[in-house]
Parts: sequence; C-alpha cells; structure tokens
Amino acid sequence: MEWKPCIKPGYLSQVMRADERRMEFDCKNQVIMQKECPVDAVFIGDSMIQMWELSAYFAKYPLRILNRGIGGDRTASLLHRFRADAVQLKPKTVVILAGINDTWDLEFDHWKQESGREPDDILQDALGNMEQILRIASKEMFQTILCSVLPTCMEWTNREQERKRYVREYNKGLKRLAEIYGADFADFYPEFVEKDGCTLKREWSLEGLHPNVFGYDKMAEILEREVGFKG
Repeated sequence: MEWKPCIKPGYLSQVMRADERRMEFDCKNQVIMQKECPVDAVFIGDSMIQMWELSAYFAKYPLRILNRGIGGDRTASLLHRFRADAVQLKPKTVVILAGINDTWDLEFDHWKQESGREPDDILQDALGNMEQILRIASKEMFQTILCSVLPTCMEWTNREQERKRYVREYNKGLKRLAEIYGADFADFYPEFVEKDGCTLKREWSLEGLHPNVFGYDKMAEILEREVGFKG
C-alpha cells in the first residue's frame, strides 16, 4: 500500500507554556508588592521547580518562599519574565533551574513540519539567555543560586544521545557563568548520574526526566550543603 500525496501545512503558531500561568503570577506578584510582604526566596524555572513542594522541604526554616516554576518553560521565556517573577519581589535569595526544555527543539517540530535543530545552536542560545539573566541578577542585592540541570533517561525520544551531550556541556557553561557573575552554583548533576556519566538514576526519577520524592530529597540536601541555602 502506498501513501497518496497529501499537503500538510503544519500549525500556525506554537503555544508558549510561560503564558499559561501569566495571569496567576501577575495576580500573586501584585499582592506581594501591594502588601509589601518580605520575601526570603524565589525559586524560578521550569517543571523541576513547579513540582517541588518547597514548603515540605524547607519547613524547618521560618521562610516565605515563592514558587515561580512553569512546566515546559524555556530559557528565552525565563529571561522574558525574570524581572517580573523574581527581581521586583525583592527576595533575599533567587534559585534558578532551567534549560532542559530547550532540548525539545532537537526533536522533529510538528508545528512547523521541520527537522530538529542542531545541539550546538540550542546550547549557544540557552547559555546566551542564561547569561542575560545572570547579568540582571548580578546588579541586584539578592543571593543568586544557579542550579545545574539533571541528567535524563528518555530513550524513547529520537535524539536522547544528543540531549545527554547538551546537558553535560550546558552544565559546564552554567558553572563558568556562575563564576563570572558571582552566583553560587548548586551542582545536582554528579549525584544524579549513573556510572556511565550521562544517564539519570532511575531510582530518583519519576519517568526519566523529573525527580521523585527521593530526588527532591537529594536536591534539597545539595542546596543546603553546597551553597548553605537557608532562605
């Protein structure tokens, strides 16, 4: 059986995940500003942050910790919202974790009916966005904690090997940027990776991408141990 020719123009636009919580965050930010609430820490980034039940992990500290994570967020949209969701809230500490979602551009783009982008191009853009974020943060009074992204274990994707290489190079780049802009660097990667040096430990993961409760246990431990996070 042969497929008959069929025109597929692709979709007209791409959904921006950062837009999905914009109204919610605008409302919450306004409350914090209006009530002049002191903020100890803002955790900002993608679903790794959004899914982190921060009040459970840092309950021993009398802190006001705000979660500004958005599932699916990428470095470009994080840069776009950083002043709104972090800087203007005047926190004592900002914890940043993002960058893995940029690698979905490695895959075939069903919106545009195009092949995926090259890893080096994605890496350059992601680190460029993060450098702009750190440049903004370096001019503020708060402590900035930059976190490495976790390794992955998603063999069902088409370009997992390229993603794993991206993660290693991205984390190296983040560490360099942290040194340049005076940010603390919380390196989760070494303790989350298997002996092969690139695969996420399954016992600390939900599905090969996100941490489970034991993974978040380890992340909280590293934050406290390596950068002395106490809000």
